[in-house]
Amino acid sequence: MKEAQTKLEDLEAAQNKLEEAQTELKEAQTELKEAQTKWLSAEKDKHIHENIVQSHENIVQSAKEKVQSAKEMCDFWLDAAKKMQGAPAQSSEGFLAKKLDELMYELKERQGELMYELKERQDELRERLGQVAKNEALLMQAFLNRYTLTPVSHYSSATLDGEWHQRACEYYNTRSCLVLQKLFPEDFQATPRWLATMHWDSIFPAVAEHIIPKNGYSFVQNELGIQIDSPRNSILLLRHLEHTFQDGDWSLIPVETRGGAVNFKIHVSQDLKEMNVNYIDKNGHFAEPVLVRKAKGQALKPLKFWDLHGRDLWVQPPPFLRALYLKARMAWQKHKNDDHPLPDPTQFADTFSDLCGTWNDFMVGKFLSSIRQLNSAGGTQSP
Repeated sequence: MKEAQTKLEDLEAAQNKLEEAQTELKEAQTELKEAQTKWLSAEKDKHIHENIVQSHENIVQSAKEKVQSAKEMCDFWLDAAKKMQGAPAQSSEGFLAKKLDELMYELKERQGELMYELKERQDELRERLGQVAKNEALLMQAFLNRYTLTPVSHYSSATLDGEWHQRACEYYNTRSCLVLQKLFPEDFQATPRWLATMHWDSIFPAVAEHIIPKNGYSFVQNELGIQIDSPRNSILLLRHLEHTFQDGDWSLIPVETRGGAVNFKIHVSQDLKEMNVNYIDKNGHFAEPVLVRKAKGQALKPLKFWDLHGRDLWVQPPPFLRALYLKARMAWQKHKNDDHPLPDPTQFADTFSDLCGTWNDFMVGKFLSSIRQLNSAGGTQSP
């Protein structure tokens, strides 16, 4: 009799622990709802909100573990009660065993209801977080659309003796095309006879391309901190490469960095691949095609844009990666419906972020600023 009474007291203690776990779970669910509300309305960094949600998810998990612990304790006492029922016992002991069975049945019902409710809350949380991610993606899209560049169909390349061109040459420590001199170093070192007649100082003469165009994009400088007249907003290219780059017909996607240099992958649009890379004279007219040795020991052959596609290009020091991101996005938008579209730089956002020290200011800080503007326009009060 005393043993059964002790088991009943232990079972009641287990029931109390289960009720405490249920209370903690309800408190955790309340806090989780508050965290969700804060996550949707607050203006602070996204990672802070994720940490808040994760913290309360951990609380829910802890409560769930306590429920499981209480269930295991109840299962233990149920087993003990069954053993007690199978042994000779006084009528009072049989009554206690029956009472134990009733209590265990009630506890199992409560535990099942609690687990079902917990699953519903978890499903609801996942749905809400999915909606938050969707809304965030829409806001990011609107943010990027504000800074969309337009392909340039008219060309106004800087003169070779202009101040902008000189600053770009000093920054990159060369007066030649960054692409061709790196990809065809043996030809770059050659000095053909015709070079003197063209009054060029390089076999691959370059003009300084503004990555973010100089005209019409002052707001990009003011809002994103990309200095348009900085040589880091330049890239030295053969004039034909510069024109097609301005048109958004090829792009540069960063791959890795090493010792201060950044490695870019060159991506050429499908319509451009079969075209020759040509010299363009000072009057803007196509001259002869660029001739290179496409493999060691081969004869000189006309260079096609296809020969540049997929090639690695190391640049040191690098230009503004934020500017190249907007340029690559322009090219992707122009060719996204091609059979073989240019890459969407958004898919390489992690690479841009890892290689650009001010990427968070560019993407995160300005994104939160756009949320504040949207909230203000919609009458929502910022916290």
